[in-house]
Amino acid sequence: MLKINSLKLCRVLQQSFASSECISHPSSSNENVKPISNLPYVDYIKKKYPEKLEKMNEQVAELNSQRKECKNTKVLSFIKDLNSLILNKNAVELIPVGSMVTNFVNKQSDFDFVFFPKRDDQRHRFLRDFHQNPSFKQNFMSVFAKLIERESAKLGEPVEKIVELPRMRVPLIIVRYISGLSIDVQFPEENYHAIRNTHLMKMYKLCDHRFTLLFLWLRAICDKLEVRNSKYGLLSSYHLLLLVVHFLQSEQALSPWPVLPVLAKTHPNLVTSEIPISKVAELIKSENPCLSDFSWTSHNKMAISELIIRFVDYYNHFNAAKEAIYIEKGLALKRKQVFGEVRLQLIDPYSPVSVCRSHHASSAFFAAIQFMRKQFKNGQMLASLPEVPEASQFHGENHFSSWKLQMNDKVII
Repeated sequence: MLKINSLKLCRVLQQSFASSECISHPSSSNENVKPISNLPYVDYIKKKYPEKLEKMNEQVAELNSQRKECKNTKVLSFIKDLNSLILNKNAVELIPVGSMVTNFVNKQSDFDFVFFPKRDDQRHRFLRDFHQNPSFKQNFMSVFAKLIERESAKLGEPVEKIVELPRMRVPLIIVRYISGLSIDVQFPEENYHAIRNTHLMKMYKLCDHRFTLLFLWLRAICDKLEVRNSKYGLLSSYHLLLLVVHFLQSEQALSPWPVLPVLAKTHPNLVTSEIPISKVAELIKSENPCLSDFSWTSHNKMAISELIIRFVDYYNHFNAAKEAIYIEKGLALKRKQVFGEVRLQLIDPYSPVSVCRSHHASSAFFAAIQFMRKQFKNGQMLASLPEVPEASQFHGENHFSSWKLQMNDKVII
């Protein structure tokens, strides 16, 4: 009996020894497995918070659903009636630009229009008189504002307030209605930047639906962090759109497969600055422009949540003091040495200078990016839409930042 028990004991000891050997000397298949803490930033987030990333996908999809529910029909109908009362439809019209055309709208969206004389000769004369004669500009804007107020009341939309801004780089009339509707009427110079860049964004939107999703997420987050407000010298929606375009089209950000093409290279006939402005105006008014020669399919299959993490990580490492973004080239290139305040250089295909002129916009954006990157690593802000409770911490940390303080001295228009 004792002998049998000894044999059993021996076998148990042998098995125990063999097991300890396996533990002490892991198989070669496990030798290359890195601890999660050693993974690159994006891989770390994907590995540690897969459920939250899936939730993020759902929340961004919900933002898109809400966007689709925001209809412009009533506004467009009102503007059409207003056009017919105050303008000669054969000579002048108010061209919708921005979110009205791209449909990147939400419940807080303003509606932007450009005063546009239709005939080339008439347009040249008006632009000359308007931009070279300050007295004519002031009088014209005042008369136009009074016409809008009078005829809007006739259409059942009484005006609460009208603000005329003739001294802005792009003169502007802001009309606030009692109903909550707000419209801006621009009087740009001959390049009609707003019309051309609206068409460009409309074309990028057609390339890949993730462009819309990434922008909707970024705008929602920037609003919660209060870093988007062009009237305060902070980021505008157009700035955000260009930041998204650059990230999605640049191989510097997404290699080897970007999400978007560089349209100025792949489809120059559709977006070049050489296209007559009258043709571009017709294209952005068209619901379904003729795009028989337009096609693009991305080999990049990343989910929107991964693109969001990569977007934040990319701009966290972006050096605005040394790099400028060129949408037409699809690249961030070395810029001239900067002294003093750093301004984000965003060069679109229709202007030789940056469309972002305020250093406050740059400071606010990169403060938000750095904050988000830290939050993501701790599992925060990944699935917190629409409330984003983490925003209160950001406001507290930036309460005395220069870009935040300068807002206290301004009056909301």
